[in-house]
Amino acid sequence: MDYMVYLLNMRITGIKCIEKEIRIDFYGKNIDKSFNPKQYRLKGIYGENGSGKSAIVAAVEIVRRFIFEDSYLRDIQQQSLLNELINKKTKEFGFCCEFITNIESRVIFEYELKLRLEDSSEEIYVVFESLKYKENSSKNKQKSLFVCENGDFTELNVNEELKQLIEDKTRNLLLKQSALFSIFSIQSKNSDKKNMYFVYATIFFLMIRTHFDREDRHKDYLKKKKTRELLEKKAPVEIIINELLMETNTSDSSVPIASYKQYEEGIKRLEKFVRLFKPNLKKIDIERRENKGFYECELLMDYGEYRVSKEFESTGIKKIMDLYNIFTLANIGSIVFIDELDSNINDIYLCRILEYFRLYGKGQVCFTSHNTDPMNVLKENNKSIDFISKDHRIVPWVKNGHYSPDGSYKNGMIMGLPFNIDATDFIGIFGRGD
Repeated sequence: MDYMVYLLNMRITGIKCIEKEIRIDFYGKNIDKSFNPKQYRLKGIYGENGSGKSAIVAAVEIVRRFIFEDSYLRDIQQQSLLNELINKKTKEFGFCCEFITNIESRVIFEYELKLRLEDSSEEIYVVFESLKYKENSSKNKQKSLFVCENGDFTELNVNEELKQLIEDKTRNLLLKQSALFSIFSIQSKNSDKKNMYFVYATIFFLMIRTHFDREDRHKDYLKKKKTRELLEKKAPVEIIINELLMETNTSDSSVPIASYKQYEEGIKRLEKFVRLFKPNLKKIDIERRENKGFYECELLMDYGEYRVSKEFESTGIKKIMDLYNIFTLANIGSIVFIDELDSNINDIYLCRILEYFRLYGKGQVCFTSHNTDPMNVLKENNKSIDFISKDHRIVPWVKNGHYSPDGSYKNGMIMGLPFNIDATDFIGIFGRGD
């Protein structure tokens, strides 16, 4: 069975500057027997500063953490952060996406989540969460697996015995945690086809990754903790989960002793990757010490005459090492969202990496950028370039005669993106310099 996942589209509202709903499409055709997302793996999102590019990646991060971290909406620090991220006018964050988790079966899932910021308490609650599906014919109607409103199930499409168990174990919890992951945790051992749909949907979100220039250092710990919990549950897909999360770990971190060989092989591949950009790198050494079933590992960059800890490497090299992890995940089938992909990396290298992924990748890469050079790679594929306007609307790139996407963008030919600024506009700020 093919467990490849694919994100078809997503709708976002109420995050940072995005007040009204925006929709981003990743696939441009009907889902039928000919479904093949090969030409729809890359998406670049372009726009002016403050248009909402980073908000898109932040929205995906919120959903993923909400699903997998039970304490996400209970943690005071996270509450404070979400207070800043949720749109000040709407005070309600909304996310909805359609996706496929098994290409052959072509079952289309729809997941929806709404979080609300309460004025009186300044706390954030789940007001709506649902998972629906439509089986492989366009004629089939969408059916609900569950609908949860204000902490209570209004629909739960499982057998009566399991339904009672789920309701008992989640009572008074679902205003602050995910119904999807709660159901998965309770019934994932059950091999019934419909119950397996909860497993497939959970795998989909597990295979999503986000990357920001300033990563949360606690995420690696939380990721490992959640992985161990999933594996302990002996879900039917534990091997896939293990391979996905453990194979690509090449950061300085705590590595389970049982996985160390895999980690070491990943570092060797990372070494080859970095050497493409910095040929004078001789080797990446691993310094390790054992600690309660784990190796605490530190990476040392060996340049022959000297060695330097990864921690003190240049920003550019650290970014390249981050990209290795990101694209390795994407290359084994993950869906990765990257904010400011072009930050601290040469545009020639950036374009070559994207070109490789366009030709040979297996997952999906969606990134924001200011650098227009990647458009020359993206324009070869469909649904690969979106613009977000100053008033926070998505404008997909559509081929238009001999006009190139970068030329149209720079010359103000994209609706809502006038770029009506001239060099002389800076004179009143900085003067003439004479």
